[in-house]
Amino acid sequence: MTWIALHFPLLALEARPGREAEPRVVVENRIVVLASAAAQAGGIRSGMSLATARALVPLLDVIDHSVVQVDQLLVELAPRLATVTSQVVLSPDIPALVGEVGASERLFGGVVGVREAVARAFADTAITWHEAVAPTPMAAEVFAVAAPGALVSGRERLHELLGHLPVEALPLPVSVVTALQRMGVRRAGEVFALPRAGLARRFGNSVLVLLDQLQGDRADPRAAWQAPVEFERHVAWDFAAPTAESLMFPLRRLLGDLSAHVGMLGLRATTWALVLSHENAPPTVLEIGSAVGAADADALLLLTQERLLRTSWAGPVRGVSLRLVSTRAASAASRTLFPGPEDAAERADALIERLRARLGDGAVHGMSVVADPRPERAQRRGGAGATRVVAAPAPRRPVWLLAVPRPWHAGADQILAGPERIEGGWWDGPDARRDYFRAVGAAGETVWVYQDLRTGDWFLHGLFG
Repeated sequence: MTWIALHFPLLALEARPGREAEPRVVVENRIVVLASAAAQAGGIRSGMSLATARALVPLLDVIDHSVVQVDQLLVELAPRLATVTSQVVLSPDIPALVGEVGASERLFGGVVGVREAVARAFADTAITWHEAVAPTPMAAEVFAVAAPGALVSGRERLHELLGHLPVEALPLPVSVVTALQRMGVRRAGEVFALPRAGLARRFGNSVLVLLDQLQGDRADPRAAWQAPVEFERHVAWDFAAPTAESLMFPLRRLLGDLSAHVGMLGLRATTWALVLSHENAPPTVLEIGSAVGAADADALLLLTQERLLRTSWAGPVRGVSLRLVSTRAASAASRTLFPGPEDAAERADALIERLRARLGDGAVHGMSVVADPRPERAQRRGGAGATRVVAAPAPRRPVWLLAVPRPWHAGADQILAGPERIEGGWWDGPDARRDYFRAVGAAGETVWVYQDLRTGDWFLHGLFG
């Protein structure tokens, strides 16, 4: 089996959105446990007291360490790994995500392809992560923390590389690691060489179990993460976001989570709700839809952005909530070399959805062809993308018809082709009896004219492109 582990070393620090250049620390019992790059530039280090940190950087953003918040963020990141592997395990103590990717190698073209797919899945999270690949889940976790980027294949190679790690990298209790160091043990290989009976007698059999699971000599059963059916996210921040453009950073992360959620379930999002929270005003609620459904993060962001740009709200935004309202099943992905009709239809649907989001549902229409001989009634406005094809081939006619035909005066030498006789309409109004011609207009353009057979008058009805 092949396992990939993703370690998130700054998850507690990056759990809350903020400005990148803002000095920020995570504290536990008033001791700094994590510091941002801006805070470190001001001289703050892990292990420093909060009072000392504030003395160095007075305008310091302080986050109280919350295990619950970190665990929740790990759960929110899990669907992204689930788009690459069907088995995801949460390791909140590290914190890390682990997935069995042996079955995914064929889909993505080997381990390298799997790693690239994982990188794409987490690209828009703005979360720091390190990964490693190994034959056991525990080894993958160890390498992700102690040797990021490691790619280990085979039990012999695993044992060799583990042996080079420092003893503190082993997944052992702190008291055991301290005792081993006092004994002069510095490398994991030295631990593996110690008599097993002596290890068990001094530290308990549980240490042997951990070492065996690490090297793959004993099964390491883990509870797989279960994907939820519903999706809802909320993020808040301390600064005010006054424009739609300023919301793009948190929205990209939230919609990336939504994309991962529907993607792992084989669905497309057809409706999602966005709630913008304001400081001294009621929230702004937006419902965004896609008739064909969207699963790609860029498509979701584009539709949401277009809707936001034509929406006004009561004041600066302090938080955003995103909820998935409805879905539809996703069609099977095409793997053909050249795009087919289905791909062209999907691109057309995407264009229609973008126009609807930007201009409004009422501004985008389709044209349906109907079986009526009168040109002004041969096509009707319908829903975007709506079509009805008439089997009988129609003569060449202009797309641009005048709403009201205008009188036309010209000689017979300007007629290019015709006539095409049209009679009908007695069933729902005045009877139409006309002879249509293609002719040359005053500016040399090709026009569509007709002679009313009841009166003999000539009219201009359309223009050819």
